[in-house]
Amino acid sequence: MKIVLLVIVLVGVVIGNQEDLRIIDSIVQEQPCIEMGGICTVSEDCPKGHLAEKQGLCPTQRKQGIDCCHGVSMKETRCAKHGGSCMTHETYCNPRLIFDDAKDCPQGHHCCIMVL
Repeated sequence: MKIVLLVIVLVGVVIGNQEDLRIIDSIVQEQPCIEMGGICTVSEDCPKGHLAEKQGLCPTQRKQGIDCCHGVSMKETRCAKHGGSCMTHETYCNPRLIFDDAKDCPQGHHCCIMVL
């Protein structure tokens, strides 16, 4: 019984995550936000303190709860969307640059955030 319940919960989490990513991918990046160095995202998913001071920088999507954020959505779990690359555990990456929440790196890999 416990195994069945665990499988149901895991399926729900995976489906929920796929829906979150579908929503994130459907958001159009708008010029006013881009010019301020931000990313249009669901306002409530923007990390605390990272929402643009000036609201309405994503004007065509504002009614859908989209606003300009100076960070990546908290629901974004893809490595590349955080500026990273999946690397084998044998490949050195500064531990401070590893994004542990990446869900798309294959087994035996971690997400290393690439900095310029």
